[in-house]
Amino acid sequence: GLGSARLVRSHLAPQSRTRPASSMAYNFATDGYYSFIKTTDAVDTDALRASVLKHIEAFDPKAWYETPIETVLCGETLRAQGDEVVTTFDAFGKENGRQVIAAPGTVDQVISHAQHFKVQEVDLRSKVRKIEDAFFQGPLAAELVANQALDFHKQDGITEIEESIQAIPVERQLNDALFSDELAGKVQIGRQAAFVGCVSNFTNFLDLCRKIIRNIEVGVPVVVLSRSNTTQHMYRYVVHLLGLMREHGVDLGLCTYCSCSIAEQRRLLAACKGSPMYFTGSREVASRIKEVAPKLIASTGGPNTMVVAPGCFSEEVAAAARMSNLIEHKGQCTALRHLVLPGATDADLQAMYGGAGRTGQGSAADSLRTKEFSAQLKGLAKPVAEGYSVLEFAGGVEVAIRKNGEHPPEDINEQWREAYLDVTSPPSLNVGFVTELTAWLNREQPISLAMNCDFALARELFENTALVVYTVGRLDHKAPALTAQARPQDGECFGEFPARRHLSEVTTFPVIIPSSTPGYNSAYSAAFLEAYGAAPHEEWGLAPGLDACSRVLELCRDAQQRGYCRVLLDYLADATRGPRRGRGSRTALFGLQRPPLTGGKCCLRLGDAAAVTEAAIYLIPFVATTACEQLVVSVDPAVGALDALPGVQVVKESADEFAASESTYWNVIRLPRGAQAEGLEYPLAAHFVSLLFPMGHVKSTLTDDTEFLEAFSKSPKWLRMAALRSKM
Repeated sequence: GLGSARLVRSHLAPQSRTRPASSMAYNFATDGYYSFIKTTDAVDTDALRASVLKHIEAFDPKAWYETPIETVLCGETLRAQGDEVVTTFDAFGKENGRQVIAAPGTVDQVISHAQHFKVQEVDLRSKVRKIEDAFFQGPLAAELVANQALDFHKQDGITEIEESIQAIPVERQLNDALFSDELAGKVQIGRQAAFVGCVSNFTNFLDLCRKIIRNIEVGVPVVVLSRSNTTQHMYRYVVHLLGLMREHGVDLGLCTYCSCSIAEQRRLLAACKGSPMYFTGSREVASRIKEVAPKLIASTGGPNTMVVAPGCFSEEVAAAARMSNLIEHKGQCTALRHLVLPGATDADLQAMYGGAGRTGQGSAADSLRTKEFSAQLKGLAKPVAEGYSVLEFAGGVEVAIRKNGEHPPEDINEQWREAYLDVTSPPSLNVGFVTELTAWLNREQPISLAMNCDFALARELFENTALVVYTVGRLDHKAPALTAQARPQDGECFGEFPARRHLSEVTTFPVIIPSSTPGYNSAYSAAFLEAYGAAPHEEWGLAPGLDACSRVLELCRDAQQRGYCRVLLDYLADATRGPRRGRGSRTALFGLQRPPLTGGKCCLRLGDAAAVTEAAIYLIPFVATTACEQLVVSVDPAVGALDALPGVQVVKESADEFAASESTYWNVIRLPRGAQAEGLEYPLAAHFVSLLFPMGHVKSTLTDDTEFLEAFSKSPKWLRMAALRSKM
């Protein structure tokens, strides 16, 4: 998946026109959501691989010079006086084509289009899904992989295509459920132009499928932005997409490609602040984008970590660590960056990298031919970063290593596409170190944690952190955990979340996969919420343990807000029935989770009297669940009297007193939102809840691992309704 080396495939499911969309099925971890995740079938991929290699061998290096990247609006190429022709570069800095950087006047045309274009027909699912099938089931699939290998030097684009084919039916059904609720008047899909900043490694799935096609098929126009490197392969699939849209009668105004400078991109985004921007990349870049695109929806990586218990660094674990670190020449978002190995020695590192694949003499084509996915394709860029030493291993493999001693690193940079590894080597994994490590994981927020240790330690790490991807190795079966293992279509739900206290600095919502991309810019309709909140809450059928919610509902300012509280309660009652079990070859559990059980205190700060009118929707998810004990409501004296809230710790403190304790919280929500608001007052329930609680999966590397299920399914980390407290 987004990190898996296993190659599997199933056929795209046809669009269903008979099955009604399940209630709330587009919301993470509900019964309806779970019904869309099904077992997938494996098939042979040799024909696709052979076709990809033919495409690479036949590729004319002059092609991307003779047909340069250009701005395309409504299917027409835009050229103007003042355009600048520049050279493009691949992932390793090698020149590979040309690009026409649009003049400001051309960007003005894109701005006008983005601001004013509205498509006449919004239900384009039938036509657009035929286009999608042409990409992933026809000869274009091989071209997607070949272009990505030529531009990004991706070694295993085959897996991305295969797993796209498996994930597409899931996300189509999520879109169907969302669109069905729009037809029913419950939600409104935002149809402002959606901007797409493409990623390199998984662009065929993350961008072409999730961000472009899923938006277009429900009438949301997209504007794809050029990149400063590895931008050729995305432009080529946009050109194909426009050709297929013309062939199938889809309005070409729905897809624009804007080839322009970073400065002009910022001007474009600033002129369209009502638009969402979808981006996958670094937190640093995301924070800069959010300055001009307040409705940014960003997936941002972190330093993926592997923990190996004393005595567990077997030959299999060493190989898993190497593959995790070098996957896609360390170009995968789940690549290992930080290894915790008590008493690590140079001999351990030699054991890791001694079996590494080809070095600078190899190529992505060689890896495709031999089914390799973690070869090192070139040496390290010199000089290496300060504090790192270059270690050379058999076959000329070079890795930049920093030995941190007994404590995790204070600062760590990704060093994208470079073989860097930080090693932390405490004498043991005692209570003191594990406490320090969990605090570090919550601060740095990796995507993935691989735990090659016993269940007791793995559960301690799981329960006291808030990551999205956890993998437990089963060393007694010689099945170690990699950081690079996640198949969302199997229920190994995936996401690149920032640290919770800094989430609003880089994204409006965290992104969980699978999900409906248009759903991130959708909201419940005012009429639906008003009607849904009109009935007295005594008639809502709340469980006895939810009596405390009654006091919170009294804080609601109007029927709409009451209706949204009711929606949240419906969602939580549905989504906390888990954890849900995954459907794949590994044994996975996924669902909503509580904040870290240690160090996971959350603060709702009420800064003035106006804050009280916003507080109910933030209080309900805590008061209704087992997370209630982790909430502190900090009330400024300006708020005045606030009646006691059952089960909630309320403290009166000045702004200075709050500031002194703010850093001790895992998450802080400040009310009133005011300027922080991003324009969606009542977003989809799962996205709102994701601002408050963790979500994701934990898995064993074995199939049908009953011991794992017994150890992890009963964990108090899984979010439950308060009514079930007595049964825990």
